[in-house]
Formats: sequence, structure tokens, C-alpha cells
Amino acid sequence: MQLLSKLPLTAAILAGGKSSRMNMPKCLIPLENTKIINILISKLKGIFEEIFIVTNFPELYFYTGIQMIGDIYPFKGPMAGIHSALKNSKYDVMAFACDMPFIRQEIIYKLFETHYSKNKTATVPLFDDKIYPLPGIYSKKLLNTIEGLLIEDKLSMRKLLDDVGAYVIEVANLDKEGVSFININTFEDLEILKSKKGGILCLD
Repeated sequence: MQLLSKLPLTAAILAGGKSSRMNMPKCLIPLENTKIINILISKLKGIFEEIFIVTNFPELYFYTGIQMIGDIYPFKGPMAGIHSALKNSKYDVMAFACDMPFIRQEIIYKLFETHYSKNKTATVPLFDDKIYPLPGIYSKKLLNTIEGLLIEDKLSMRKLLDDVGAYVIEVANLDKEGVSFININTFEDLEILKSKKGGILCLD
């Protein structure tokens, strides 16, 4: 259910990786006359009170006008990005992968409503029998726990979710095609996405 005001959550777009398989930042690849990250930003700006791009390459994203923060523990994966966002945010953080731009708004609102009604430290979606850490909501109460894991180089997001008792929501009824979970790791993924872009880009 869409709310009249923006959500009291911080959206964190995680763009700190090296994208070694693509030899360029995945989220800056052009798609439908824009960049992949721009598709995600345009959707999130109308929903969240606060938005960050978490990146180790801020010069690449100055053009967006979105506030940027860097990883305190660089190149340690999504856990490091979530940590930096939690350390700088006003609210709990909903973290997004920069190469998954087609998140359905219905899933965002469902995660938000459940996170606060259940009073959980983390809330994440389940689709096609797979748990997705991103997009997911992480409480500011997790900051010290995540920092300890980063210091010890224990970077498994799935283990973190298990250990903190994350609330897992089945979302197939909100996104039957699974477009919210399409990501781009290789040029083959990009070609598949381009082949489907007409149907995907018209989705809310």
C-alpha cells in the first residue's frame, strides 16, 4: 500500500564494488537512454525520506546529486555498504544493489510495513525459494554487530540474517515475474535484460 508521505527509512544504493567481471561499474551501463542506477534513483526519490549512494568511487556519481558516503571497510561486499549507511543514516536502512533497478514499489512498502509492525532487526524478501539480503531493511541496532563481523572478516550476509533472526517475507504474490530480483553481473545478463526491457521498463 502506497503511503501519502515518504517513508521514514534511509535508502542506501550500494555501488562500492569493483565490477571486475564487467570491467566497468555495472550501474553506469546505459539502458533505454539512461543509466541503470538512474532507473533505481528515479524510483527511490519519491519514496524515501533520505537516500545515500554508498561508493568507493564518488567521482562517478556526482552527476546524480544524491548524497554519497564511502565504505569504512572498503571492498568487503554488501555488509560494508550497509554498515556505512547505518552509521550515517537518520533511520533504519533499506539497502539496494545498484544493479537491480526494477524493484517493485509494492515490495518496498510491504517490507517497510512488516519491518515496523514486527519490530525486527532485519526484514528481507523471499522469492522462488531464495532469500535475498538486497533489497532488505536493517535496523540501526545492528551497527555494532555488523562492525564486529567486518573486523573479523566474517562477511556472509546469509549467516548474518540467520544469526539476528531476520524476518523473511514471501513476495511472489507482489512480483510474479521476479523482475525485482533481476541483476547484472555479466554481459550475458545485460543482453538478456535488453531483450526484455520493453516489458520491464513499463512496470512501476
